[in-house]
Amino acid sequence: MVESVPPVIHNSSSTCKHFTAPECPRNRPASEPVDKSQTRTVSSNADDTRVPYGSEKSKALIAFESGLPILIDNGSFELRAGFASPSGESNPAVSMESVISKYKDRKNPENFLLAGSACFTDAQSRSAMKSPFDGDVVTNFEVMENILDYTFLQLGVQSETVDHPLLMTETLCNPTYSRALMNELLFENYQVRSVCYGLDSLFSAFQNDIHDGLAISSGRNSTTLVPILDGKGMIDFSKRMNWGGQQAADYLLRLVQLKFSAFPTRVTPSQAIWMRDNLTRMFDADEESYEEFVGRLSRPEALAKEDRVVQFPYTAEVKEEKTQEELDQIAERKREAGRRLQEQTKRIRLEKLMQKENDLKYYEDLKEWKNKEKKAEYLKRLEQEGFSGENELESTMKKLQDALKKARSKELGEEEGETKEVPTFPLADTPDDQLDEEGIKEKRKQRFLRAGYEARIRAKAEKDEEKRILEAKLKKEDDERINDPRGWAAKKRREYEDTIQRIKDRKRRKEMLNDRKSLAAQQRMKNITSLASDAPAGSSSRRRKRGNEEDTFGADDEDWNLYREIKPDEDSDVSEEENAALDALEERLLKHDSTFTQEDTYDARLKRKNRLTLTFLRGMHPEWDIEDVAQQNQIHLNLERTRVPEVLYKPYLAGVDQAGLDEVTSLILSNFDLEKRKRMANNIFVTGQHTLYSGFDQRLYNSVRATQPIDIPVRVVRAKDVRFDAWRGMRKWTLENNEEFLSSSIKRQEYEEKGSEWFKEHRFSATMTI
Repeated sequence: MVESVPPVIHNSSSTCKHFTAPECPRNRPASEPVDKSQTRTVSSNADDTRVPYGSEKSKALIAFESGLPILIDNGSFELRAGFASPSGESNPAVSMESVISKYKDRKNPENFLLAGSACFTDAQSRSAMKSPFDGDVVTNFEVMENILDYTFLQLGVQSETVDHPLLMTETLCNPTYSRALMNELLFENYQVRSVCYGLDSLFSAFQNDIHDGLAISSGRNSTTLVPILDGKGMIDFSKRMNWGGQQAADYLLRLVQLKFSAFPTRVTPSQAIWMRDNLTRMFDADEESYEEFVGRLSRPEALAKEDRVVQFPYTAEVKEEKTQEELDQIAERKREAGRRLQEQTKRIRLEKLMQKENDLKYYEDLKEWKNKEKKAEYLKRLEQEGFSGENELESTMKKLQDALKKARSKELGEEEGETKEVPTFPLADTPDDQLDEEGIKEKRKQRFLRAGYEARIRAKAEKDEEKRILEAKLKKEDDERINDPRGWAAKKRREYEDTIQRIKDRKRRKEMLNDRKSLAAQQRMKNITSLASDAPAGSSSRRRKRGNEEDTFGADDEDWNLYREIKPDEDSDVSEEENAALDALEERLLKHDSTFTQEDTYDARLKRKNRLTLTFLRGMHPEWDIEDVAQQNQIHLNLERTRVPEVLYKPYLAGVDQAGLDEVTSLILSNFDLEKRKRMANNIFVTGQHTLYSGFDQRLYNSVRATQPIDIPVRVVRAKDVRFDAWRGMRKWTLENNEEFLSSSIKRQEYEEKGSEWFKEHRFSATMTI
């Protein structure tokens, strides 16, 4: 059974949900002002004085004067601190992010030291932000000192020393060196009375009255599993997984960057954290396994139901909307411009026609001078007019006559072929000895023109013959279709599938040619090398002396097969012929085969194949419009929503070499006998802000239930408040078991006598003594 399961915040409706990506870290709008009173200005020359906020005597000041223990839940993401006051509030007085920012202002000659959320004030403060943690371990004690200064200041500590007992959390199996430096900082710098260290998950379990169980805590940088028996943490059987909320956010960011590599806006880590907290969820483990869930998402409709859209900021294009009257006026102006253009074109055409008629009349008058004067004078006159001889004049007049005839035919709406005369070639067969030099030139010209004319006649005849054969073939197919419709449809279907297969093979070959290591690309390079080689294929000599052998390449038809093999497919006519044949087959099948619909066409197949990819990248509704600026600035999360949380159970999804949460849980339980295992499995305690995924408790229950015998009860219990329960458990321990707390603390005298590495083990300690 599962208790205290958090409410589901994700809607599984088929309607795609839209979210707006935050522009400012930590979910604070960029326009929201930051309270300057929460910042602390440190001058490089002046001494600091710690003054509590408010002019009246506050509860923190009363607690300070009473010498109550100070409780610090020192998390790697957030620090929570307060006094263990029996009459005080149950929540910590201070809760802040464990970061500081120390920088010099560019405008004012002052050094600023900001702590917590104030570090996100502007770009300069964010760029100087530092954390005392490396993972879960405190390594930068200079930053830790600044954070503790700010914490004690908020708690109202006014003296130079902190004369209070101190209870602080640390990570599981904290290194001795790190704890020793922390002791030196607390005892030497702050002069605390005593200090005691414990594990936050054990304090949270104590607050929720878990005396026997298994505490699972997933925080910012790690996930810890600590068995609890009789209220004491069994640290020697505990386990730690190197996966937490920060790694999950980084993994989600990498998935988004890989999926939308050309995204116009930079996706920041803070936005990835927001998407992790608001859009991710555990899949429904009651109905299916994760593999079955992912397999079901191979259907575009199922994938679309998981789709969530994150809209990033963009600048919309301002489109001026026109009224219907303005649109009518624009259309009328376009029609008027078209009419004017047609009239202008007609006028220019008539002017050119008249000019050609005048030119032809002028050349005819010029030709009449041939019979009126001597030949030499006539040739001189032609030369003055720009002609080299009589043949050029005749050719010019012939071109003008053809152009005029064509123009008149077009004006009358006649086809050119209806009035076209059959050309004659009178000098083509005349012997050369009967012609002069000009006649021989004209004969060669006429023979060339006759050859072209005869080639056109033959081509036309071949085209007519092909048309006749095609008509006969279609008639035969129509007879076959009428007599045996099923057989005809099956035959055409086979031809259609064969054509599609040839198109696929051609595309596959084209893709293979792009890979230089493929067999097709290597064969192509061999053919090119063979063409570039001086020696013929099979020759024993590597180099052939020039001039000794005649180049006979091309004499054999097989030589040209090399060009066909190395020529790219897109440059050949084969693809056009295949596409035309495919279109013709589709048209006939759609017309005569009732079982062949638009969904069976090649284009429809391609769309179905690409539909899943398009749904994965751009969703299903609305349809992807590449011109839409809003859609260009959208991120679609579907498979990533469940993949990121699932890494806790399947670390190999993120490339992490470790066991999953369910496997580690089963391993810990197997270390105990049956009675103890029952007690722990009946109270699997879940805490930590990285466990707030929707459906996390049910997913954990199903996984552990599958690994345990049927006679072992399994129950998942969630912390009432994963954020503050650890601090409340610390407060509860110091108030209800004050003597145990004091005896478990390291006194200042013990520190001075036994050294900074001295440590006392107790039931909440995070490290076992050896």
